[in-house]
Amino acid sequence: MIRPWRSFPLMVSSGLIVGLATGGYPAFSREISQIALVVAMSFSLTEIGFSGISPTSEARGFLLSLGMSYGVLSGLLLAFAILSPDPSVREGWVLMAAVPPAIAVIPVTSLLRGDVRRALISLALLYLLGIALVPGITLAVIGRGVPVDALFLQTLVLIGVPILVSRPLRRWHRTAEIRPDAVGLSFFFLVLAIAGSTRDTLFGAPDLLVSLSAASFLRTFGLGIALYAITRGLGLPRRDQVTAATFSSFKNLGLTVVLAFSFFDQKATLPSIVSLVFEVLWLAALPYLFRARGPGSPDGPG
Repeated sequence: MIRPWRSFPLMVSSGLIVGLATGGYPAFSREISQIALVVAMSFSLTEIGFSGISPTSEARGFLLSLGMSYGVLSGLLLAFAILSPDPSVREGWVLMAAVPPAIAVIPVTSLLRGDVRRALISLALLYLLGIALVPGITLAVIGRGVPVDALFLQTLVLIGVPILVSRPLRRWHRTAEIRPDAVGLSFFFLVLAIAGSTRDTLFGAPDLLVSLSAASFLRTFGLGIALYAITRGLGLPRRDQVTAATFSSFKNLGLTVVLAFSFFDQKATLPSIVSLVFEVLWLAALPYLFRARGPGSPDGPG
């Protein structure tokens, strides 16, 4: 039986189209988006095991992942924030820089024949660090006007609760079967809520849409292709190339839009909404980029 709701790109695209066409929900968009995100992250995090993690033995892989996500990608996003003349858009870029990578890093790493175990461990550590990094980076860059206690509590709820809920879900025998449905449908309702709420703002500023699209293209295709060329030119092992490509490309944009929706105005969600479209397109392009390398093992120089 064909189940289109299991397709993440299709659900994101459908939510975006329906939200922009209808204006989203008549009420409770913020609450619906928060619930949808918690459900999506709870099921997504079941792919990650936190037991037996040894940061010292995985230091090299973790430092590469940390550097790509919070060094290279977050650095570029903070540059966008500094260059943005609109305070709300600036806040949106800062939040995107603060959040951990997307859970999609795991299946993409597997698809590209990278080191899935390393990606799992790195992502697990980054999510644990994210409980402190998200409010820390946000407050350090945006500063005054952000309610510290509320931001920390919201981060704890949106990251900590899914981590806790995912542990018993991980042991449930039907989780692997249900996970694509839960994640796909949750993101449909999440994107519908955010896209609908920002429709008037987005359509009312076509010049802003153009600039956000250019920046989003640069942070996905531009940065990704540049890092691919650099890591290939340096002769790094394939697994390092995949780590660089994935952790420098994908941020948890669902978390970003919910935080932006909760603490700032609707315009602060626009960088993430536009970036989500380009991340989906980049997700589709990555296998073709790495396929050009020909077969190679995760540990070989490819």
